[in-house]
Amino acid sequence: IWDKQAIRTYKETRDQLSGLDFSTKFSAYLSQGCISPRRIFSEIKRFEREVVANESTYWVIFELLWRDFFRFSMKKYPKAYFLLDGIGQRAQFTSFNAEKLSLWTEGKTDEPLINAGMNELRTTGFVSNRMRQILASYWIFNLKQDWRYGAAWFENCLVDYDVASNWGNWAYIAGVGNDSRGGREFNIQKQIDQFDKSGQYRNL
Repeated sequence: IWDKQAIRTYKETRDQLSGLDFSTKFSAYLSQGCISPRRIFSEIKRFEREVVANESTYWVIFELLWRDFFRFSMKKYPKAYFLLDGIGQRAQFTSFNAEKLSLWTEGKTDEPLINAGMNELRTTGFVSNRMRQILASYWIFNLKQDWRYGAAWFENCLVDYDVASNWGNWAYIAGVGNDSRGGREFNIQKQIDQFDKSGQYRNL
């Protein structure tokens, strides 16, 4: 917020796949209780008063609210988020294939972008929010697997693991969460064209 003032451009950079300043990197500290969302909120509001208020500063606050939303949803449905059909909709895919899980988790699929994301997740415990959605979509809609195994693998790997955010986001992508419009399937080639056209992330 203050030293680099990267918050000024957060909205424009937040979907990038790698980079220290593309996203806030608050998540691990929030998940471990090292900093509170209220503290972050108060600092952002001070930044808005003293420096600038724009779409990017608003968007970080929006993400904090999204995090709170999942926490309240988990309190409302303390068991449902761990069930195949989530909070009410029917899961599209119900099978589990151990070989597919192994290929996905080890970064040995037919998709280089997916492999790059899974390698980053496995070795560092972190991937960007955009990549989390892409990886989840691939596990569910391309490999046609029970979404909960993917959510459990993220739980195993993430340094910023948060129960409500992880399972809430996975249920949302799978179409069994807080959106009645169905799942969120990502077109891999479109994601490459938008976020890794040069292949920089895949090479890294």
